[in-house]
Formats: sequence, structure tokens, C-alpha cells
Amino acid sequence: MYVTFSPKLFSYLCFRQGPIRAPANLRATVRWDYQPDICKDYKETGFCGFGDSCKFMHDRSDYKHGWQLEREWREGNYSKQDPHAYEIASDDEDDLPFACFICRESFKNPVVTKCKHYFCEACALKHYRKSKRCYVCGEQTSGMFNPAKELIKKLKSMENEEKERENDGDEEED
Repeated sequence: MYVTFSPKLFSYLCFRQGPIRAPANLRATVRWDYQPDICKDYKETGFCGFGDSCKFMHDRSDYKHGWQLEREWREGNYSKQDPHAYEIASDDEDDLPFACFICRESFKNPVVTKCKHYFCEACALKHYRKSKRCYVCGEQTSGMFNPAKELIKKLKSMENEEKERENDGDEEED
């Protein structure tokens, strides 16, 4: 059984005249792909629905494109790079915390565990009654809570600096 050709039906379907209104519930977006080997979803959001089976590389780093390198070459800035441009300056060389992990407040009589985690003395003893393990990493503490001498020294120096700032502020007002 064959369908017979009808010129009237053919002209109705294919040769409408005038613009056709787009549906109101659909929205078209365009995303230009300048790096076809990088997973765009992972680069923009940090998540890819395909997971480990995605055929594109999951990379969120930012590299300079060819036109950016050429512009730097023309401007003469290509070889003049500051070696410390991407380093984050830190005023503290030590990794001492500023608040107790348990109560999330400033330390009161700070103590340190064998695993180098810092707590208030009262918080550490209260947690030790419930569990013999470290609050942060879960390692056995064996009830050993030593005075945190480095942290006490840091807190005292911070207090002295604040007092000096207050004194300097009071002298400037006079």
C-alpha cells in the first residue's frame, strides 16, 4: 500500500509563509567550546553527570589561550613574570588554630593531644569522658592532654599586639 502524493498537503507542510513563532516554554542557549578536550560541565561547576566514564578530561585549572600568549609576546611581557605572583602570603608560619574545635570559641587553657590537635582544657576533658578518642581525627588520646605552650605563647603575643594597637589609637586621639 502506497501513499499517493498530494501537492496540496505538501505545500501546506513545507512552504508556510512568514515567521513561525517559537514556543514560549523553550529557551535556547549557546555555549562556545574553545577547548573540546575539556569537560565543560566539570570546568564550570566541578561536577560531571557522567562521572568517571566521561570521555573528556576533568580539569578546572585556567590556562592562557594562544591569543593571550601572543599578546604578552607583542607587549614584551612574556618573559617578565614575577616568580612569586601566584604565592599566597602568610603572616603566620605556624599552623596553630585560633579557636577550639569543640566549642568553636577562643581557647581557654589550651591543651594539645598526641595527634597535635588543640582544644580548651575543659572541652577536652568533657569529650574524654564520653569518648577516649580525639574529637577531630578519632585517634586514641590515652588521656594525654599536654599544655599547648606554642599556642599559649601565640595567644599572649596576640593580646600584647592588641593592647599596643589600643594604646596607639588612644595616643592618636589625644
